[in-house]
Parts: sequence; structure tokens; C-alpha cells
Amino acid sequence: MKLQLGEFLNDIREGERIFIEYESTSHPELSLDGLVKWSNEEGIPLLIVDMLDTFHLFVQQLRFLGYSTHHLENLCVIKGGGKVEFGKVIGRVRIMEEFYVQLKEYTDAVRLFFEKVKSDKAVIVFLGTEKFMYSFQESSYRVEEYFEKVVRSPLFKGNMIFVFALKGLMSAQVKALWYESSTRVLEINGRGDRFFIKKAPKLDHLDGVIEL
Repeated sequence: MKLQLGEFLNDIREGERIFIEYESTSHPELSLDGLVKWSNEEGIPLLIVDMLDTFHLFVQQLRFLGYSTHHLENLCVIKGGGKVEFGKVIGRVRIMEEFYVQLKEYTDAVRLFFEKVKSDKAVIVFLGTEKFMYSFQESSYRVEEYFEKVVRSPLFKGNMIFVFALKGLMSAQVKALWYESSTRVLEINGRGDRFFIKKAPKLDHLDGVIEL
């Protein structure tokens, strides 16, 4: 099955988590750009959770490819580490603290976001989570603890969650848990202009292709 990006996104229901993996030679920034434009068209607020300046890298790559990034400048952002700010930073998370501290800081920032946008639903995009997890992914216990306390927490239920992750930085356990915890799994091709569907709630979508 072949779908356009808008068709695929319109099929997603609130409460779903979409895991998007990509290679270091791919262009995930094109997918993020398409997602932001779709959310703007649909009138759905979008929040970026930016770990270790990954959002900045995506924006820089879009500019290098000749794309305008003005529509990204007003996005609300929660920063997790890093030094480069882009967008409207509404909260910060100390990524070296215990997970329960992170969750508390996420909760406070997300609450502020919903107060700001005056909406009861949103698209939440996580960028660079695999970089943060790289520091402890050799500990099976710590990985399980992170998924239990943060990823599976009720904080983000009711929203559409998109997690972008670089394949080469994930251990087999981390990748397997993201697959298990997500309702849909996509893989971006080398040019960044299409996705391959690896997991989906609809059987006829499996092994399908999504084009930007």
C-alpha cells in the first residue's frame, strides 16, 4: 500500500505513539518539516522535546537543503540538555538527574504548554532521546526503568507522540522496547522522502510506503 503523508497522519488517533527510526545518512528533518506543516494545517498545537540540541541540527540541515525554517521558529520547545536554543523554550529538563525528577520537570513544562496553547490535545515530537539513552543503555535495569517511569507514564496519553531516533545509537534492547511501546513504527529511507511502515494497527498498512 502507498500513502501520502497527510493520509497517514489523518489516520492516527489520539493516544498513539509513532516511533520513527533513521540512518545517519538519511534526512529525517524533511519528515519533521512535513509533520509541522500538517499540524499547522490541521490547527493542532505541536510541542518539540529537544534533547541535546537535536532540533537545532534538524533546522540547520533544512537550511542547508534550501528549505525555509520560519514556520519552525515559533514552535514551543522543552530543552533537555544542550546549549543552542531554537524556537520558544518554555521549559527545561535536567537530563542527568533521576528519572522521577525528569518526569516532574516534563510534567510542569507540558502543563505550561497546554495552558499556553489553550488546547486539550497536541502533537508532541521527541528529538534526540536516543542520544540521552546512549549513556545508560548498557544497563538493562536502567533502560527498563526509563521506559516504565517516563515512556509509559500517563503524562503524554491522549496526544499524538512522535519519537525520532538514530538507528546506530540504539542497543537491541532499546530498539525492541520502542517497538513494543509504539502503536506504529516507521523507517525513513536514505533520501528522506518516504517511510517504510514496519508496524501498524491496520494489517493492510504493514510493509506499506508513505511518501512526503
